[in-house]
Amino acid sequence: MKRVFAIFAVGMFLSWFVKVSGQDFLITDAPAFRLQKRLIESVELCAAPSHTNNDTILKPVTFNIKGGYKFKYTSLSAIIGIEYLNGENFIPLGVEVRQNFSNKKWVPFLYTQAGYSFHLKRNIHSRYYTANYAQYEPSFYVRTGIGCGIATTLSEFYVSLGYLYHQLEEIIVEQTGEIRTNLTMSGLAVTVGFVF
Repeated sequence: MKRVFAIFAVGMFLSWFVKVSGQDFLITDAPAFRLQKRLIESVELCAAPSHTNNDTILKPVTFNIKGGYKFKYTSLSAIIGIEYLNGENFIPLGVEVRQNFSNKKWVPFLYTQAGYSFHLKRNIHSRYYTANYAQYEPSFYVRTGIGCGIATTLSEFYVSLGYLYHQLEEIIVEQTGEIRTNLTMSGLAVTVGFVF
């Protein structure tokens, strides 16, 4: 019984000590704490239904992982992701510049992303000399828009609305040669993300 009481007393003391010391040394104000954090990591999911040059509709969905450096209101990040588009998988590589307009709980911002998207199946298909398959050239993309985040001490959840421009050229390989189709697309991009 004495051991149980001793353990309980030590636990209470430790919880009191952490609480008191936290008041002295921990930054409890979320914006102030986040301003001190310079290295940032985030994940995001983007859906961007778009029209192509030949009036077809494509619905790319992209999952990105971002890592970068944050100045007071501006951040610069590198991007790597996986994109599902037109029944195919792509790897987008790019950069993002983001400009925040507040360091409060609500964080409105502007952003621009740009980079290249690489078709995953291009080299796999090319080894087999088969006909009637599609491949895609590496393609440039840019996405820009506005958004708003909700900041806590250690993280931020955000939603953004933007415009996507994505160059895309489909190459259908047949026994008689190649058929190239320009599928360059543009449309509305809706993104949700989490910064930690």
